[in-house]
Amino acid sequence: MEMADITIHLEPVINEWGIARLQSALNDLGEDDELNIVMETADAHQADQVTEILEAAGFDYHPRGSHDGRLYHIIARRKVK
Repeated sequence: MEMADITIHLEPVINEWGIARLQSALNDLGEDDELNIVMETADAHQADQVTEILEAAGFDYHPRGSHDGRLYHIIARRKVK
C-alpha cells in the first residue's frame, strides 16, 4: 500500500471548522500516512490545541518552520504500535 501525504491548512485563523477538518483527516489516515498541518507563524501560539488533539488521537508529531518564516508546520504520523 502506498503512503499518503495529506496537507491541511488552518490559516488564516484556527477555528472550529478547521479543528473539525483536522479531526476528520486524522480519522481517515492510515498507518503509514503523514499529515502536514499548516498555520501562519503568527498563530503558532495556538498549536497547543492542535498538538493536544494529535496526542489524544495517538499521533507523534514534530513542528517545523517554513524557509520564509511565514508558515508553521506540524508533521504528524500515527504512533507505531
